[in-house]
Amino acid sequence: MKIGLIGCGKVGTSIFYYLSKYNSVVGVYDTNNTHEKRTARLLHVKENPPLEELCRTSTALFFATPDDETKHAYNSVRRFIKGKKYLFHFSGLLPAAVFPKARSVYRASVHPFATFPQLFIPPARRHYMLFLEGDQRAVKSARAIFDKKHFTLKTINTKRKMHYHTLGVFSSNFVVGLFSAMRSLANRLEWTEQEMYDVVFPMIEETLENIKLYGSKGALSGPLVRGDAKTIRRHLRALKQDSRLADMYKALSLQLLEAVVKGKNKDIKKILSSKH
Repeated sequence: MKIGLIGCGKVGTSIFYYLSKYNSVVGVYDTNNTHEKRTARLLHVKENPPLEELCRTSTALFFATPDDETKHAYNSVRRFIKGKKYLFHFSGLLPAAVFPKARSVYRASVHPFATFPQLFIPPARRHYMLFLEGDQRAVKSARAIFDKKHFTLKTINTKRKMHYHTLGVFSSNFVVGLFSAMRSLANRLEWTEQEMYDVVFPMIEETLENIKLYGSKGALSGPLVRGDAKTIRRHLRALKQDSRLADMYKALSLQLLEAVVKGKNKDIKKILSSKH
């Protein structure tokens, strides 16, 4: 299919790298000329057309713009969209209906459940899970555009889209946040960055492997599993000077206690629920 990209950031460029193998990339556009030229080069677009021609020639247009700019980006090219057209965006937050309904225009959102902190071409990741919702014809078209070798498409309920996006934040950003908390604790021990990596990463990797093999409950060890209220009190005393880390400790421990351990230890729950 003839496809065009509007927004040449890390997400759009990475996804289009794989799309270009089974589709014809008409061209790319970005308000940042440097980004546009970079993406055109990486995708081997030899003659990048003007924006109007890009919109008219592409059968499917993909908007890879920040959420608060997507509707504006659409409005800026709306006059160029003629005839039958498929419109997609990659936002995990916005529904397909962010694009106004119009005759012969079919809309869908295609959200990659992935993280894009850096731009690497070819991408380090070779397969993406995409959450898909929108007009039936656009959904059907997406399944023809995205090849099965590099993409798995899962249709979702539009009303639940926010939950998928929030899950993504917990799966990526909050993992980074948890690591930053580890870094703060390591600083108290006056560890170097290398010492931090040497000690902590093997445990992180081992824990993830245990979760994969045995599930959350089978991967858990430590004072919560033992019902060791005394140790938990000591941990919280050690964090007394940093209320943010103490609150994080309590919140994560309560989550484990109620969802994983499912214990009825009232003493531990009382300690973790305390505001002091």
